[in-house]
Amino acid sequence: MDNMETVTTEVETVTAEVETVEEKAYTLRPLVATDTGAVCKVISAIGFRQLKDCFNLSDLTEQKKTVDQFGFDVAFNIAGVVFDNMQNAETAINNLLSSLTGMKVADIRKMPFADYGEMVMEVVMKEEFRDFFMRAMKLFNR
Repeated sequence: MDNMETVTTEVETVTAEVETVEEKAYTLRPLVATDTGAVCKVISAIGFRQLKDCFNLSDLTEQKKTVDQFGFDVAFNIAGVVFDNMQNAETAINNLLSSLTGMKVADIRKMPFADYGEMVMEVVMKEEFRDFFMRAMKLFNR
C-alpha cells in the first residue's frame, strides 16, 4: 500500500438547461366533411354575423397580404370571437373538440385552462379550418 499514488483529476461540472417537450394528451385529427354539422353548431352558437366580420377580403388586396398572412389574421380573429362567445358556445365547442380528439367531453371540461385554450387555438389555426372559412366567405362576398 505504500506504493500507491494519489491521482487528483479535475472534474468539470457542466450545467445545461434541458428543454423538456411536453407531450399533448390528445391528437387532433383532420377536419373532414362529417365535421360540418359540429362546426355549424359552433357558428350558430357564436353568431354568424360576428364570424363574418372576421373576414374583410379587401384586406387581402388593399394591404397586399399574402393568402397565408390573410388566413392567419382570419384564424386569429375567429379565435378571438370564439373566446368572446365561449359562454354561449361552450357545449358546441366541447363537442367539436371531443370529436376531433377522441377525448370524452367530461375530460375536455377538466383540462387545465391553458391547455384548453391551446386546443381551441390549434383547431382554429388548422389549415383545413381556415380554408373552409376562406372559401365560405368568398361565396358570401360575391
